[in-house]
Amino acid sequence: MHKPSSLLLSGMFLVFCAPPLFADKYHGEFCWQVFGSKQENLWKYRFGIYEKEGGHYTLFGSIDYGPNGPSASHGNAIVIGNSIKMTIVSTDYEDGYQVWSETVAVKLDSATLNGTWNALSLESNDGKTAVLGFRSQGTIKWVTC
Repeated sequence: MHKPSSLLLSGMFLVFCAPPLFADKYHGEFCWQVFGSKQENLWKYRFGIYEKEGGHYTLFGSIDYGPNGPSASHGNAIVIGNSIKMTIVSTDYEDGYQVWSETVAVKLDSATLNGTWNALSLESNDGKTAVLGFRSQGTIKWVTC
């Protein structure tokens, strides 16, 4: 008799208490246009942003380079003083052409949501064994989705 009542109490705890512990606050959909060092349009991010416990944020969404369409992208962010630091990871395989992966470090002004970015990228073309690495940087601007 003791074991069934323990299971019942444990189950009730999980149903009524655990979901609020794991709840996220959804802040909406945010988009950023990314520009190169010469202010040329490079790509656009589109993220749903969720606030976690402790002031941490998660970003789930996509990166769109244009002709190849969107690819999956995700990241996280923290607020430090008047800045927001974000880390964004994206990767994709473009059929018959190449596989690529990049990690982008972004620093935004918390008042404007605009800022700068630096990226490390890896690419490998189909039929080749070489993996090429690149570093790039530029500016990033908050835009309407």
